[in-house]
Amino acid sequence: MKGLDLIVLDLDGTLYSSTATTIGAVVKAVSEFNDEFGLSVPAPTEEGILGGIGMAREEYVAAVLPEVPGDLRGRMSDLIWHWEHALVEGGHGSLFPGVKTTLEALRDDGYVLAVATNAGTGYMNFILDYFAIRALFAEARCAGESGLLSKEDLIVGILEATGVVPKRAVMVGDRRSDIVAGRCAGTWVIGCTWGFAPRDELSAADHVIDSFPELRPLVEEWQ
Repeated sequence: MKGLDLIVLDLDGTLYSSTATTIGAVVKAVSEFNDEFGLSVPAPTEEGILGGIGMAREEYVAAVLPEVPGDLRGRMSDLIWHWEHALVEGGHGSLFPGVKTTLEALRDDGYVLAVATNAGTGYMNFILDYFAIRALFAEARCAGESGLLSKEDLIVGILEATGVVPKRAVMVGDRRSDIVAGRCAGTWVIGCTWGFAPRDELSAADHVIDSFPELRPLVEEWQ
């Protein structure tokens, strides 16, 4: 009998490689925002742009673009999403190697798959549909739904919806926030080194993997 029933996965940095689209979207959004409001908000560095990935969208704007007035953060968030959408459709984003085939194999093995992300609703739905992986997931939840701001809450909601107890579930993600969320929800945690965090940020995970295809043999051997 396998040790796990449910695999919950983060989106950006775990399933989807958003480096190019995120950097491009923020730079273009800042330029358009400044033109629209007659401001001079500086574009952050690439390191700053990528360092905030994993945050909820308006929290991201506040952290990465602190010069944006509080009452205009929603507008900046909308512009970033607009440009992310355009850049993905322009072919600048991709799933990480082995994601789709590994997910298909895990589903066929009988695992329940789910997504939990701090991304907005529109962004999450667009990525899952554009790369044709939505049908692989029993649940896909994001911080933009139902006013939930905590990834822990998203995981708990997925556990309740699927009827899986926490110790039969694992959270897979590339940031410390994913590890903390999984721990708080009572699940096991797997860290991913190909995302946006240095390896030492993942030290509290139960296991760390270096490529997505490593996930399948790991969960099959889980005790």
